[in-house]
Amino acid sequence: MYQTKLLKSGLTLITINLPHLDSVTSLVSVAAGSRYETKKVNGISHFLEHMFFKGSRKYPTAEEIANLVDGIGAINNAATDKEVTFYWIKSASKHLKLSSDILSSMLKESLLGEEEIEREKGVIVEELRMYRDNPARYVWDLYEQLQFGNQPLGWDIGGEEKIITSVNRDDFINYMDSLYSPKNMALVYVGKLPSNIEKIANDLFLDLPQRSHQAFKSYKKTKQTKPRVRIHYKKTDQANLILGVEAYKRKDPKRYAARLLGVILGEGMSSRLFIQIRERRGLAYHVSASHNSYIDAGSFTSYAGLKLEKVLEGLEVIKAELERMVAEKVTPDELKKAKEMERGRIALRSESTNFLAEHFGIKYILDNELETFEEYLKKIDSVTPEEIQDVARDLFKNEKYNLQIIGPFKETQKFEKILKS
Repeated sequence: MYQTKLLKSGLTLITINLPHLDSVTSLVSVAAGSRYETKKVNGISHFLEHMFFKGSRKYPTAEEIANLVDGIGAINNAATDKEVTFYWIKSASKHLKLSSDILSSMLKESLLGEEEIEREKGVIVEELRMYRDNPARYVWDLYEQLQFGNQPLGWDIGGEEKIITSVNRDDFINYMDSLYSPKNMALVYVGKLPSNIEKIANDLFLDLPQRSHQAFKSYKKTKQTKPRVRIHYKKTDQANLILGVEAYKRKDPKRYAARLLGVILGEGMSSRLFIQIRERRGLAYHVSASHNSYIDAGSFTSYAGLKLEKVLEGLEVIKAELERMVAEKVTPDELKKAKEMERGRIALRSESTNFLAEHFGIKYILDNELETFEEYLKKIDSVTPEEIQDVARDLFKNEKYNLQIIGPFKETQKFEKILKS
């Protein structure tokens, strides 16, 4: 499905040729994100992502870059997470070379103009405020602060307003020099590719600066002896709630069973939480559960947006469903459905060049290896009901629960009582 090649610059090239398409996604992923930051510059990974679109030596203004992208009917964007940042352009295949040239110029010769930095500070601050005014989104940031604490994994990807307004050009240059090395990146092309794709990549990305590769500080897990509850008081018409526990890192073999546990509990309209919370009780519109991994840590979370007057009942139902996974093995039919759902969702997503580019670019950067979807699905198919129950028993213990709520509540005692019972 994919091919890899180490380019002369030290950059890894990953290609997936889909000749039946007329489009291509060009993507560069970098092992850089908020967990690589110090508190002094928390948020700079995301801020730098913005600055790469503000002009380079070859394309000196944001307007020029935007006109070029719009002029070929392409789409471009980027994203920053805690462990990875990626930049992409999706275009007609005939414009692949121009897309590559724009990406390479952004990464190797960004201007980082001081006036642009000062101007963009206002944009970043407004973006932070926008997200924090959205409880259904902001509750996830708060949950990770609760679970991971005052460590880089627990910090907000966007940073704090007072930090954002204080960073300067030297901070950006120092940060880039510590991480933006070609040996710390992957270049991914997915779609209809020309036969000389390797030459194009070598020519345009040959002179990427040879920078260093700074390691992040490992996550230090603290012993948890009782459930933790934190409320972010906000006058809302709905309570946004996440109940979670620490779980498995990216290469832990238990992650496959944890993935299926999340599917059974909270993915799709036939999942256990959806049936119990929404269909039978009408307590929420959206409810879900999932397992998420970082390189050296992980979390299993259940989310619901609940009626204010029913938030305690909703929490009780979520906890009861988690505990039922501990007490009872899933049935063969339910497990088979979960496996088929995972297979089907991958098949649907695989029709997107963006999904494929992001998936392989991120996986290579984080794991230094790739696997086909069939290899992944073989491991999913091998999961047994006993393994899912073992994972549930390992995860769902009263003393391990972390509960983050956004809503018009001030006291934690009633929530703590439910988690301890």
